[in-house]
Amino acid sequence: MEKRFDIEKHLRDDLELSPPSPDFSKKVMGAIAGTRIAPASRSYLNKKVVYGTALFFLVLIAAAVAYALPSFNWSAAGKFRLPVDVSRLEIGQYVNRKVINCLLFGNVLLGLIFLDKYLIRRGRAV
Repeated sequence: MEKRFDIEKHLRDDLELSPPSPDFSKKVMGAIAGTRIAPASRSYLNKKVVYGTALFFLVLIAAAVAYALPSFNWSAAGKFRLPVDVSRLEIGQYVNRKVINCLLFGNVLLGLIFLDKYLIRRGRAV
């Protein structure tokens, strides 16, 4: 058994892989450059299978909702109460001119980022 490991070790040490010749690489790259990539097609998927799967899940969700609705106790809702007394809350101490300016600056910055992305995509499409 150890002889086998020794032979494998010697084979690994003595084995050197040489890169392919430049002519071979040129021929391979030329062959790849001559091929065209097939465009994506909707014909790969059967529409009936997609619609059937979607219908199955929609029916499954509708059945679960229809099963759960009658089991609700609708009369137990009562009056809704917030855990915080809103009448004592003073929003003025949290929302001031500085906060509004920061929010406006953030919104303008996000708008400029989205405009940039839109213009880049539009430039690629044309």
